Amino acid sequence: MANGNKQDLSNKDTYQSVISSIACGVASQVEGVASVSYEVGYNGPTFTPSRKKRTSAITVTLMDNMATIDIAINVYYGYVIPQVVCDMQEKIKHAVESSTYYKVKAINVFVAGVVFND
Repeated sequence: MANGNKQDLSNKDTYQSVISSIACGVASQVEGVASVSYEVGYNGPTFTPSRKKRTSAITVTLMDNMATIDIAINVYYGYVIPQVVCDMQEKIKHAVESSTYYKVKAINVFVAGVVFND
């Protein structure tokens, strides 16, 4: 049974990584999202300068067949933050549920800051 538990944990880690990648990719395509980062005011054309920053800005918790996603973003100045967050949540939920067998329980969005679009 110990091997089965290790395999289950390995699969869980894999799915957490896959869901994190999906969430980051979708967020990068949402209009108004400047970056996926806990760094307040991170400004630039690229989303995640390193994989480490993406991983720390997105946390995925899996329980049973449900996924809870916590994501930190920066939003461009001039966009309506609640609308940007809502659009992002809907798109991430659709992408995760169509790409994995997990259902999305919640997507918690932390807006770290607002940045100017250069």
